[in-house]
Amino acid sequence: MGGSSNNFPKLHNAAWPGIVGKGASDAEPIIALDTLLELTAGAEVDGQKFDGIDLFVTAPHFDIDSDAGEVRRISDHIASYGLKVGSFVAPIWDGAGGGSAMGSADDRARFLSQVKKASSIGQQMREIGIRPTGGVRVDSSVGVEAWDVDPKGNTKLIAETFREAGRIAQDHGEIIVIEGEIAGAACIRGARTSICWKWSG
Repeated sequence: MGGSSNNFPKLHNAAWPGIVGKGASDAEPIIALDTLLELTAGAEVDGQKFDGIDLFVTAPHFDIDSDAGEVRRISDHIASYGLKVGSFVAPIWDGAGGGSAMGSADDRARFLSQVKKASSIGQQMREIGIRPTGGVRVDSSVGVEAWDVDPKGNTKLIAETFREAGRIAQDHGEIIVIEGEIAGAACIRGARTSICWKWSG
């Protein structure tokens, strides 16, 4: 049995810490995607290197409104570092073009629009070959205080939004990965548990 090694799980570096909490006048500057790619490709501990990178699909790293040509360009650029692409974080928050998963019809429509765009890019990258697998990551895009005004009603709305997000992702061969405290509560209490990872019908 000696001499064999397990090739899984793949090890990916997350790009979103280069953007989240950065860029404001009183915060650290945004870390450019190229810098993150260089650092990710160059990192090594005891012979172990990163296999890929997980992307935040938002400017300035990667605009969610990118056309097919830009998706191809960024895919080729990442591949030039010897890296694959894994999961995405979809910019579903109000300030990034989305809206609350328990908000108004317009809020929820914007949330789902961002999921659809991210899922489409994911599908394109799989077809290109840079992205063997991965999911589209979302949360409820709302604070605990707002949710707590009507936990039962708001959980139901969040679950409905997640359910529709799962359908949209499935249409593109993608899965939805839900994270966060409120998101987890909605997943467990208000929706099929499978929607946490994949919509199944």
